[in-house]
Amino acid sequence: MPNIRYANMCHWKAIPYRQIPNFREFYYEDRTNSAYYSDWDKILKYQAALGFHGIEIAPWDLADILPLFGSPEAFTAFATERGVEVIGMFHGAHASHAADHFDEAVRSGREAVDTIVRFGGTYMNTCPTQNYFGTGPLSRDEVQNCARVMNEIGRYATDHGVKIGLHNEFFCAINLPNHRELIESTDPALVHYCIDTAQIAILGEDLLTFYEDYHDRISTFHLKDTASARQPDSVRYAQDPEIADDGHRWFWEPGEGELDLKGLYRLLKKHAFKGWMSIEYDGSPDLLASMALTRYHLDTELRPIYD
Repeated sequence: MPNIRYANMCHWKAIPYRQIPNFREFYYEDRTNSAYYSDWDKILKYQAALGFHGIEIAPWDLADILPLFGSPEAFTAFATERGVEVIGMFHGAHASHAADHFDEAVRSGREAVDTIVRFGGTYMNTCPTQNYFGTGPLSRDEVQNCARVMNEIGRYATDHGVKIGLHNEFFCAINLPNHRELIESTDPALVHYCIDTAQIAILGEDLLTFYEDYHDRISTFHLKDTASARQPDSVRYAQDPEIADDGHRWFWEPGEGELDLKGLYRLLKKHAFKGWMSIEYDGSPDLLASMALTRYHLDTELRPIYD
């Protein structure tokens, strides 16, 4: 078993078919590459062929997956036949900073854990509350409210064989001033951390220092690169900065940005990290090309450092 197994975070958006039985006829309808990106059969085969044997889904994928497959179990069986397993799901703990939202936030988190279990996954990477804009700055009590919610979801998840990992976005109300406070306010036996390498760098954390400080809390990673580290408050606290339509691309394939990912892999070896790592392609204009570029960089630059 390799030290690190690689998965893709699902960014394919809507995939309208399970499997296209008349692929050649489908192609001739418009003679474009749309036939190659329209069914789960081929998407999962691309992943397996490029050595990404896991997939991490998001709640918004369920509206497409469940009508096509009928149940989480059926999707998992279909993926497994093609060499891919569902490792987990992303979750947003909306309004977990609000004391009067505690019960609802915990209930939503438990329901997400139940869904992951049905898919056979063992990870839930959780954003602790919503955007900074309109919510921040959080008071100390509000940060502690987030921690209490995470602990309760983490307890339920642990009891069901799932690890929850805090996952920070650079524009969320848990931001640089309270990022570490939240981590240290949660129970390390119940609440872990998913490092999104680009998000925390844009947030203002130094990637290598952060991993060194919290290596024993890390459950998994979202691996991607960036050329936009250490953004100022005016950017991080703005309204919807990640999706602002100004042409800026926050995230790049590993090796196409400026992060010291080789240094990260040396630390992974030092601390003997073992587990899953999801690759993210937020903003990519061509997900298959990004997947192939990432595989090449992993195999030639990063994996030799550790494996």
